[in-house]
Amino acid sequence: MNQQRAHADNDRRALRSWHEWEFKDGERRTILCVETGLEMRSGEPGFDADQLSMLVQEAMEMMRTSPSPIDALRILPEH
Repeated sequence: MNQQRAHADNDRRALRSWHEWEFKDGERRTILCVETGLEMRSGEPGFDADQLSMLVQEAMEMMRTSPSPIDALRILPEH
């Protein structure tokens, strides 16, 4: 499992990230999981569409620069 911490302690967009694998019908898919402290439910207090969009852009850049291919992105709420 590969984990990365955000550079700034007060940056709540991406807290950490890791890879997971899903196996279905003999195929393996690599999933980039990104944990965030952002509110992801539209209409809830604290939801910020711009911040969420920035998180997705940052995660997509992580996918593009990964040394191994990544098939999908999963954004998860902070535990």
